[in-house]
Amino acid sequence: MFTTFYHGTIRKLVTAFGTLFNNIYIERNDGTSIKKIKVPIIYSPKEKFIYRLNLDLDATMVQTVLPRIGFNILAMTYDPERKKNSINKRYKQEIGTNDDVSFQYRYEDVPYNIEFELYVYTRNMDDGLQIIEQILPFFTPEFTITIKPKILDTSAELVDVPIVLTNITPSEVYDGNFSDESRVLIWDLQFTAKAAIYGPVKQTGLITDIKINVFDFEQA
Repeated sequence: MFTTFYHGTIRKLVTAFGTLFNNIYIERNDGTSIKKIKVPIIYSPKEKFIYRLNLDLDATMVQTVLPRIGFNILAMTYDPERKKNSINKRYKQEIGTNDDVSFQYRYEDVPYNIEFELYVYTRNMDDGLQIIEQILPFFTPEFTITIKPKILDTSAELVDVPIVLTNITPSEVYDGNFSDESRVLIWDLQFTAKAAIYGPVKQTGLITDIKINVFDFEQA
């Protein structure tokens, strides 16, 4: 029943989502000059990053490593509100070396909501507020990105994917005592990407012969 195929649709969406936050900077004033620091972003669960901080980083090293942004996929759920007619098809014409004409086609995509969690790790409150203020103004509450899925070979089809900011939760994590040196501030932002998943692409040729049974109603 099932066939082997892979379009890389989810991978492209993950890459596009991470790219939204890969150009964020913070500024620190040491009293004599203002230092501009780019905030790195990685694909990693929150628990894994906190574990690494607690495992082998002292307070001095945490100051060097942070701030940092991490994100990962939290869940994927079917979205019946965006369901299309399953028997609809999309076609793309192909012309072979001998001028043979054929068509590629696929059925309508399947709507899925992909839940992302974005974690902002900072050493102090001011760093976190700088990062958050560079993100929130663009989500009202959604921001739309455009992806080129290229399902039908070199198809130039473009797909808009709304990404909705659904929740923001700040928290603090302490390692040991409650001093400032052991504190890590985490801003947890949750997003919903209204994506589409595509099925396999099939091949068909031109219809060259038609067989029709004609029934004479007057002689019946």
